[in-house]
Amino acid sequence: MPRLSGAVLLLCLAAAAASAQDPQAERRVAEAAGALADTALVPAGRGDTVILPVLGYTPDTGLMLGGFALRLFYLDPPSDEARPSAISPVVIYTLKNQWLVFLGTDLNWGDGRWHAGLVPGYQKFPDDYYGIGRDTPVDPLENYTPEQFSFEGMIEREVLGELRLGLGYRVAKHQLLEIEPGGVMAGGLPGAEKSVLSAPGLLAAWDTRDNTWAPRRGLWAQTGVSFYREGWGSDYRFTEHSADLRGYLPVGGTGTLAGQFLYRSLDGTAPFYHLPRLGGEGGLLGYGGGRFIDRTMTLARAEWRSGPVLGRFGGVLFAGVGDVAPRPGGLTTAAGLTTFGLGLRWAVSPEEKVNIRMDFGFGKDDSGFFLSLGEVF
Repeated sequence: MPRLSGAVLLLCLAAAAASAQDPQAERRVAEAAGALADTALVPAGRGDTVILPVLGYTPDTGLMLGGFALRLFYLDPPSDEARPSAISPVVIYTLKNQWLVFLGTDLNWGDGRWHAGLVPGYQKFPDDYYGIGRDTPVDPLENYTPEQFSFEGMIEREVLGELRLGLGYRVAKHQLLEIEPGGVMAGGLPGAEKSVLSAPGLLAAWDTRDNTWAPRRGLWAQTGVSFYREGWGSDYRFTEHSADLRGYLPVGGTGTLAGQFLYRSLDGTAPFYHLPRLGGEGGLLGYGGGRFIDRTMTLARAEWRSGPVLGRFGGVLFAGVGDVAPRPGGLTTAAGLTTFGLGLRWAVSPEEKVNIRMDFGFGKDDSGFFLSLGEVF
């Protein structure tokens, strides 16, 4: 089988970096490392090492520059079922003076039945605070600079067909390095002080996609619950619920109709920086990452992906709707938090179906341009 193409890794973790303000950023880095391992067709029983630059852009980060290394190896003896493991350190700096340092580790053994991910990380990302809820002002209330050290780990096992069950653990130490004197942060906003979050979690996933980077058919579903408690060393007590359902259907010769439903909810008292975000790279394209936050968030979106239509080039049309609210019963579509847009795709690796994507999203009183690798879902 062919070795991993270096071109595949150009921009490979830009998507993860773009979501660094998302509380699930560590998980995105682990998923990116795992996706690369799945598509890295190194010879069985052997490994490969690649070091390449990282480049990307989002409204929240500006231009992102950095470096990425990927080391592929096998924990199992050579066989058709053996899946590669990966260690993937990444360092990224943005022109908005933001830093992102992660060490993604994706491990596979037992002929693919067992899977584990370990991601220690560091983030320093100046951000904007608009307030909590859907009725926040267009202009931010305050600028602030947070710093976070974190670790996320998970282990899962295939138990029945494509069903996987697992356990996870996340711990993060968070503090604000800079706030505006007399601003909202100085007034006692939960999370403005130094704090630690710590929680074990339960995971369940089902995956029948035909491709990791650009699926054309199949389903991907994941649900989880995490328990933040004082007994685990957490300064805040709350429970986090999440559900992510994605489906893919071939349309025409090379086209794909893709859809996603995403839900996150926190039950209890949580710091503002961990509240679910509607926008950003992991949410509705067209809204900044911190534009709409609250204790509950949901979104539904659809994309039509043309596939290659002119050499390596293709296009995308997308639309979505979502909302944030203090509790699940308060979610509504009447707020008009919709998004629509179009994008351009260039196949950096037609064989492995990996695209560089450029998306233009338009939301309610907001818009954004996103440059990254792989589809947003």
